[in-house]
Order: sequence, then C-alpha cells, then structure tokens
Amino acid sequence: MPRPSILVGTFVGLACASCAASPPPAAATPPPHLVVAEASPDPGTAPASNDQGYLPESEHHARQMRRVWGWTALSVGIDASILAAITSGMMLHQASVRSSDCADKVCNPDGIAANGKLHDMAPWNAGAWVVAVVGIPVGVFLLVTNPTDKSMHAEVGAGQTGSGSGLILRGAF
Repeated sequence: MPRPSILVGTFVGLACASCAASPPPAAATPPPHLVVAEASPDPGTAPASNDQGYLPESEHHARQMRRVWGWTALSVGIDASILAAITSGMMLHQASVRSSDCADKVCNPDGIAANGKLHDMAPWNAGAWVVAVVGIPVGVFLLVTNPTDKSMHAEVGAGQTGSGSGLILRGAF
C-alpha cells in the first residue's frame, strides 16, 4: 500500500497537468448587487468606525434626530404648561373655598377638604411649571438651530434689480 504523502503528490500532479492542458477559465463576473449607489463619497475607502465599532452618523441624520428631540421637548413643554394652567386654576378655586370655609384657623369639613386638596396638588403644579419652563425653550432652541433640509438651500440666478439686471444670490443656512 502506498504511503498517503505519495498519493497526495500524485493527485496534485495530475490535477496540475490537467489544468495546463485546458484553457484558462474565463474571468467570473460577480453577481449583480441590489445596492444601486454607495453612500461613501470615495468608494475606495471605507468610512472610519469609532471605538465601539459603529459607523459615525451622518450630519443629516444627526440634525434630523435633534429636530425630533426638539419637537418632543416642545410638545412635552406645551402639555406641561396646559397641565400647569389647569392645576393652577383648580388650586385657586380650592384656595377660595378654604378661605370662605375657614375663619380664625377654625375650618369646617369643606375647608379641611380644600386644604388637603391644595396640599395634594401643589407638587404636581410645581412640577408641571418646571417641565414647561424647561421643555418649551429647549424644544424651540433645538428646532431653530437644526433647520430642515428644505430651508437649507442656495439660489443663484439672473433677475431685475433697482438699476437694471443683475446676478441674484439668495440662501438660507
């Protein structure tokens, strides 16, 4: 029985001999890809990744996410201001009930109930005012500092000016 190394050498030799006799295979074309265009500006280089292995966000995506957070903060702030206005109105009503039902630090049952309701509503009212005072300005700031793609454009053209025709440059950034 021949040794395994001789069999492997004989098989490789036969395979190489058959390769030399046959014409070289045509260059295989890769199958078509579903990707139509790549997002990378230079297809030869891959975008750098950060230390966690994630690709960095594009500026467009980051700006749009800041706009989402801006709309969220603005809507939460507006809702909190509505809640603060309602609880303030309720507290004013309970304060008038307490003042009419309490005299010289002696209260009837309605005055005692109004005092307890005022005590229960005070933290909710204060919290709603804090969220409103923080949420609305933060939301407006995020929306103003991160404009939409529609508003970020430049226009160049020819048109009428006060002294005749001229070149017009208009834009928003």
